[in-house]
Amino acid sequence: MQKIYYAAAETKIGKIYLAGSEKGLKMVALTPKEWHRFIQKAESKKAVSLIPDQSKLKSLEKGLKDYLAGRKVNFRQKLDWDGFTPFQKKVWSQMLRIPYGETRSYKWLAAKVNTNSPRAVGQACGSNPWPIVVPCHRVIASDGSLGGYGGGLALKEKLLKLERN
Repeated sequence: MQKIYYAAAETKIGKIYLAGSEKGLKMVALTPKEWHRFIQKAESKKAVSLIPDQSKLKSLEKGLKDYLAGRKVNFRQKLDWDGFTPFQKKVWSQMLRIPYGETRSYKWLAAKVNTNSPRAVGQACGSNPWPIVVPCHRVIASDGSLGGYGGGLALKEKLLKLERN
């Protein structure tokens, strides 16, 4: 049976929900809706045990709080890549290479993963289970507009502004 540890952290942007397994970080949810969807999916699997455990996720919680306080943080959490497509993994791996304080376009990211479809890249960004840690907020439209963001465009703008200062 796979054990999934979870916790919630109060931050400057509100409550963030965290989940991890022995393999690594499974989820960072920025909204209660995302979190409930994750929990429902996990509970539907008979081979999963959900365990509340703040201590297992303490270093990530501290990193997120430091980041949201305006400190540059290099997240080094191991990620649990199980259940994702090779394409998603390629897109997310490339996002990890976007430097703090910088942005890249969906088109740029599409070229890096050898596809002509910025839209497919946008869908992969939208399904990123580790926002902030895997910085999908740093991916914007070619015209400089924000594009989309699971936590909402206001939060995306706030994160980008935080990194610029």
